[in-house]
Amino acid sequence: MRKVLNDNPVAQMAVLGLLAVIVAFLLLTRVAHKSGGSDSSATSATTSGAPVAPAPTDSTGASTASSSAAGTTPPATGSTAVPPTTVPPAGSATGAGVGEFVVGPGLPAPVVKAYADDKAVVLFVFRGRGIDDAAVRASVERLRGRSDLAVFVTHAAHIARYARITEGVDVNRVPALIVLRPRHLTHGTPTASVSYGFRGPDSVDQAIRNALYKGPSNLPYYP
Repeated sequence: MRKVLNDNPVAQMAVLGLLAVIVAFLLLTRVAHKSGGSDSSATSATTSGAPVAPAPTDSTGASTASSSAAGTTPPATGSTAVPPTTVPPAGSATGAGVGEFVVGPGLPAPVVKAYADDKAVVLFVFRGRGIDDAAVRASVERLRGRSDLAVFVTHAAHIARYARITEGVDVNRVPALIVLRPRHLTHGTPTASVSYGFRGPDSVDQAIRNALYKGPSNLPYYP
């Protein structure tokens, strides 16, 4: 074979041509492989890239980026504090104010008229089944003839009709005797006192005298 190649120029040219074809094929294959690898790497680099951070969201889950793009402000995360309402404290059992004295729920017109006429208003609240209730009611009823008093008697079931007075002195049981002082003695500020349980005629009269008392309140006490 070597002798044929050495002695025959045509054979030599054929072998060289075959080698040239083989080398060219190998070069083309290598170039094509490198080109494909570069494109794949570029594509991978392009698609992977740096991770995109998700748009921040508020506590409600709404995207703040979307809100900004729409020209709106993200909702606030906290709730609006609502200021608490002030409940006036209940009056004390003695000398308690009963509020603005105008006709309305819890304050009947006859009571308002009596107070406007500068009378002492006597309100007796009873239960109806106790001996104490009947005895005190009898003592209160006999006061109806006095021109300086206005007497009102009601069952405990209807106490809401006089709620502006009973709540002002914090009535918590019956029988209850409430006396509202005349307007001129309190400079126009409705003031009442309350007493509970059994009271005889003298005790009821004493409660009225206390309400009508005009003298000083700082008298000395002698046991």
